[in-house]
Amino acid sequence: MGALRTFLRRGGTVAAAAAAITVASSSLASAHHCYRDYWQPAAYQQHLAGNTPWMPLSDMGVQYLIGPTYAAQCGHVADDAVAAFMAAHGLTQEPLIQSRATVGSGAAYRGMEPKPFSYLSDADFGELTAYVIAGMATCAPDWQPPQGG
Repeated sequence: MGALRTFLRRGGTVAAAAAAITVASSSLASAHHCYRDYWQPAAYQQHLAGNTPWMPLSDMGVQYLIGPTYAAQCGHVADDAVAAFMAAHGLTQEPLIQSRATVGSGAAYRGMEPKPFSYLSDADFGELTAYVIAGMATCAPDWQPPQGG
């Protein structure tokens, strides 16, 4: 009976951890999907300098995909992924993602796109993630992508 209880307790812990990771990663996509198409150069430089709620997409990739363990060694992978994404989508500025709130009142979920905001879709996140996974396979073969939704 003790072995069964231990098995159930461990199984519950694993299930709870998996649920937490799923919730965290799904909220990442929905909370960080808004970006500005274009900033005036001075405003763009101010946001890049920090202390604003706008985070460069590559920084978000390092923070949420690559992680702190590999950030110094492989942070360039996120830069490369965003550069490839920008080239594929004809972007001239790295997207700055609103990191504190969803802007546009969730308009993307209602099929609208208020200017000057654009939205990263699930397909965009998948594309960016694929670029990061490919780069990390070379940079740090022992790295594992975060698990979850």
